[in-house]
Amino acid sequence: MKKPILGLKLLMELTKQYYTISEVAVIFQVNPSKIRYWETQFPHLSPKRAASGIRKYTPVDIEKIKVLVSLIQERGMTIEGAKQALNFQGKEKNPHQNIINQLTDIRDFLQGMKADLDLE
Repeated sequence: MKKPILGLKLLMELTKQYYTISEVAVIFQVNPSKIRYWETQFPHLSPKRAASGIRKYTPVDIEKIKVLVSLIQERGMTIEGAKQALNFQGKEKNPHQNIINQLTDIRDFLQGMKADLDLE
């Protein structure tokens, strides 16, 4: 496992409304080219741009990058693995899944008991 990102302390003290790609790269100790690449791979990461084309990252954008850094750099996931993890996190779980699991367990238990009684 890689060492934790030192710039995360700075992440807690975000005071500006917008940050440049260089500032974001320093926070996460990555090259700006890596952040630009992630923008092509993860559509939810799309910072605003100034009229001159300069990227302007908001604290929300920086939080998204924090998740990517956690998945890719710290956990060692591939880009595809991070995409799948993000898609899985976004899907809503069935609110009744716990009940369904319990009922399935009860059914399996009862079927096992019935099979045992049929053998006697």
